[in-house]
Amino acid sequence: MSLFRRFAFVAGAAVASGAGAAPLSAQQDRQDSTARRIEPITVRGARAPSVTGGATVVTIRPDSLPVPLAPAPHIGDVLRQTAFVLVRQNSRGEMEIGVRGSDSRQAAVLLDGLPLTVGWDSRTDPSLIPTTGVEQIVVVRGLASLLSGANTLGGVIRMDLNGPLARGTRHATSLQLGTGVDQYASRVLSLHAARPFAVPGGTLRVRGGVTHRQRDGFALPAFGAGDGLTGGLPDAGSPGNAALRTNSDQRQLDGFATLRYDHRSGAFAGFTATGYDTERGVAPEQHIQTPRYWRYPRQARTLGMFTLGTGLRRTPFGFGSVQASAGRSTQDIEIESFTNRSYRTVSTRELGDEVSDVYRLAANHSLPRNAQLRLAVTETGVRYDETLDAQLTTARATRYEQRLGSIGAELDIPVHERLLVSGGMVHDEATTPQSGGRPSLGRLARTGWRLGTTLRVNDGIRLHASASERARFAALRELYSGALNRFDPNPLLRPERLLGVETGLTLDGGRFAEYGVQFQLVGFQHRLDDAVVRIALPNRLFRRVNRDAIRSAGVEMLAAWTPRALRGATISGDATLQRIRVYDRTIVGNANNERRAEHNPERRASLAVTSPTVLGVRGSVMARHIGVQYCQHPDLGRQVELKAQTIGDAAITRTFALRSRGLLQRLTALLAIDNVGDRAAFDQCGLPQPGRTLRVGLTLGS
Repeated sequence: MSLFRRFAFVAGAAVASGAGAAPLSAQQDRQDSTARRIEPITVRGARAPSVTGGATVVTIRPDSLPVPLAPAPHIGDVLRQTAFVLVRQNSRGEMEIGVRGSDSRQAAVLLDGLPLTVGWDSRTDPSLIPTTGVEQIVVVRGLASLLSGANTLGGVIRMDLNGPLARGTRHATSLQLGTGVDQYASRVLSLHAARPFAVPGGTLRVRGGVTHRQRDGFALPAFGAGDGLTGGLPDAGSPGNAALRTNSDQRQLDGFATLRYDHRSGAFAGFTATGYDTERGVAPEQHIQTPRYWRYPRQARTLGMFTLGTGLRRTPFGFGSVQASAGRSTQDIEIESFTNRSYRTVSTRELGDEVSDVYRLAANHSLPRNAQLRLAVTETGVRYDETLDAQLTTARATRYEQRLGSIGAELDIPVHERLLVSGGMVHDEATTPQSGGRPSLGRLARTGWRLGTTLRVNDGIRLHASASERARFAALRELYSGALNRFDPNPLLRPERLLGVETGLTLDGGRFAEYGVQFQLVGFQHRLDDAVVRIALPNRLFRRVNRDAIRSAGVEMLAAWTPRALRGATISGDATLQRIRVYDRTIVGNANNERRAEHNPERRASLAVTSPTVLGVRGSVMARHIGVQYCQHPDLGRQVELKAQTIGDAAITRTFALRSRGLLQRLTALLAIDNVGDRAAFDQCGLPQPGRTLRVGLTLGS
């Protein structure tokens, strides 16, 4: 691994002396907090904004959403209620994540610091990633750090499953059971537990959990089913239940297990194992003549990960530590394509066998004048065997392989007690050693950079600004997949390159905290060159090309009010206003070369209100608005407009105290209605979100 060898020269002294990636000592943290690090804010409703060295962050707790979900929901369901994140379902039945108009492959999903968004497609379907055992999800917009691995341009979704023990829980045993059902007999059953043990030198924590989900399908919306162009004709419904969308069933079993040893000195070692096994259908698009008639008879993923850390160590130059991680992810995918919407006759099948290995080494060390240096190297190897054949008996697998590497360094320098300046450089590489007989891209290398600053005006006002540039290499599926005769492969895609600038203002702390007020305003501008976009060919196939440049600019606003006089009450809202334009570089000097970006609404907003807790009862409502968006219509060979849409959700919870100590102390009952107005809200043309759904749930926990 060449980048690891290079990293050894840069970080060798730090490793030898115990430097690394942990924060500095608690005493030094307190001394430097006003200039170097700004602590996150905790707000019920999962809307905790913070600014760190120019980054803007939103923190979500799955158990404290504005409208509570079923136990252990998928990340996709959680992110639908999250500020500034666009979640939509595509025609393959997958969920995609977009931030600031970014493509879903430009945002990274990390589990315990290792990227899940690697592999054949270089993205992760959040509708399959469970939150069983996940206490917190952190969403970082833009390029807040260069140290998250290659292909991280449009933000980071970070989950911690095996992090350090929180204060006050070091010796706590926990057990939680949850179940939920809706009026269409969709059901979920979840169990997870944790037990710490006192062992020589420290604490050993054991955690584990399992969740089973099953649904027969999504509810069909009753109003605004479509105009025959973007929404299409009304769905005839699933066999046996006309109220459910065709072929939208799913069954999934997932689980996790973790071990973590924390030594009193701060050193630690951990192991994480997690996985899921899913069978599901893909609802067909309603607006085209020949949509995909697909099913996934099996999608299975396993992940094993080891993590080691030295903890904080004093060195001849200050304080520091080292953290190393290694993980292997395996994924088995089977796709069946059918001849028509009866889903009885299979026309062709696809098998995918994927193995991804990820290695990461990170170091952090203090410097004079309270400065801090961070280094990280990440290496990923992806191998994918694709088998295409109607019977899968005589077909041979075609092997593809991609290797991604990233090495970066960042430096934080407190210029003044209230002013922090940060900067960094990163070098990314990609190779495709095996390309299934098609042209290989050889070795590609790009360098990126980032500059940022944070000014704490006073205890309640923070200003920040940053600029960054980085490249993204095309995924194996973008280069070589025909998607069962839906795409014409293009193995010569060049890397995309994104230049981003943002400025922001955050009001919290001080007098604002006294009144329970938070407010954040962020302006951003992005320029993406050599953008990978899909075009429609005369034969009605799609092809991905580097033809275009994408320019976007916008404003993000977030506000929250938690009246202290009304215990538990919150009012929060967010809005994203942006302008996104795609420019066709093959049309030089033509005023008509500008068009709208696909599946990227230029207005999004939400408003959530949670009532005070009275006799253990709590109510909440939330409205979500998505503005006008556009999609490329393959039957018409042009873009069509999808109208703006607004839907609302509501819920009531009641908590019962069962016992004063020990396990299973509280029982929480939930009654919720999703999409109260039963409106057709489209993720993209021809793919509406679920209609009105009544849910009930019970959670029994410590």
